Amino acid sequence: MAIVNDCFLFSKRGTYMIKITVGISKEHIAVKCVGHANYNTCGQDIVCAGVSVLLQTLCYSLEEITKDKVTYSLKEGEGVVGVYHPTCKSLTLAKAFVIGCRDISNRYPDYVQLEIKN
Repeated sequence: MAIVNDCFLFSKRGTYMIKITVGISKEHIAVKCVGHANYNTCGQDIVCAGVSVLLQTLCYSLEEITKDKVTYSLKEGEGVVGVYHPTCKSLTLAKAFVIGCRDISNRYPDYVQLEIKN
């Protein structure tokens, strides 16, 4: 996976909030991040950078620590991660991702929306 800059979540559609949707179950893990926080200019946006780092770390960790088949797409404006039949390690990593996103969402509620679907 290529490293992308801290503004990879910049939305061409003009969305000025990062929307994170996470589904975690024994059958699958599904993560989708869309948008840009617009907390500050690109390269200076700590909110966008925080979410970007959490998502990239989730992808790297799933690939390096687990033997699960991980699918992902990290594009400008959208990041998607999927795991079918996740192991306990993958479930733990996904839950850690949620904890980090929840903290950012709680600190910056005008810039990050987190939705958990089970």
